[in-house]
Amino acid sequence: MRAIYIVVYFLFISGALAQVAGFGKSSGVTTDAQLGISYNEVDVQGSPYVNELYKKGTTVVYGKKAREALMRYNAYTDAIEIIDENGKARSILRQRNIVATFGGKSYVVMGYLDEGKSKLGYFNPLNEGHVELLWKPKKIFVQAENPDHGYDTFSPPTFKDVSRYYIRKEGKPAETFRLSKRSLLKYLDEESKNLKEYIRINNLNLKEEKDVIILIEYYNSLLSNQKSNEIES
Repeated sequence: MRAIYIVVYFLFISGALAQVAGFGKSSGVTTDAQLGISYNEVDVQGSPYVNELYKKGTTVVYGKKAREALMRYNAYTDAIEIIDENGKARSILRQRNIVATFGGKSYVVMGYLDEGKSKLGYFNPLNEGHVELLWKPKKIFVQAENPDHGYDTFSPPTFKDVSRYYIRKEGKPAETFRLSKRSLLKYLDEESKNLKEYIRINNLNLKEEKDVIILIEYYNSLLSNQKSNEIES
C-alpha cells in the first residue's frame, strides 16, 4: 500500500512539552511541522495506526472534559491524532492526566519502564483498581531489505505490530508482563495462598486475558476489604 512514514523527529523535546499544561490557553495540540516531523512517501506494508479510520471521541484533562473530535491512535509515534475545528490533523502531546476515549477504548497516558528507563506512553487499561492489567498498542518501522542474491525475495519496509501487555500497581510505573500463572503470582505475591485457592476453585487459565483480569479483580477486592477493616478497627 502507499503509506507515509516518519524519517525525522528531532524537536519532540522537553521544551515543547513544557509549553503545554492542558487545553486552556495553550491547547495541548501541535502540528507535525511544529514538532519537526518530516515525511517521505514510499511503498510500506501495514499501517502505523491501530485503525486508520478516525472515530468520534472525547479527551479528558485533569478530570475535566476538554473537547470532542474525530480521533485515531498512531501506534508508531505513540500519539493521539485529532481533526481540529479547521479540518486539519493534529497530534495531542503526551503528558500525564490525559485520557482519550474513542472506538470503544480509553487511551490513558501513564508512566512505564522501558529497558530500565522511565517514559510516558498511552495504554489501554483492561480493568480498574489497585492493580491494573494494561495493553500497549505499539508498532515499529522495519526498513526494507534487499536480497543478497537473485534467489531471495525483496522485503519491503513494514510497520510491524509489537503490542504487548503491561501491569502496574497504583503509584508505580507499568512493567511489561507475560500472561502466566507464575508471572502473575510473583507480581502480586501477597495473599499468595488465597490466590492459588481461588485459581483452583474457579479453574482459571492465566494464559488467557479474561482469566488474568478475574484474578486481579479478586486480588483488588481483598485489598479493598483489608483497608475497610483497618479503618473500622
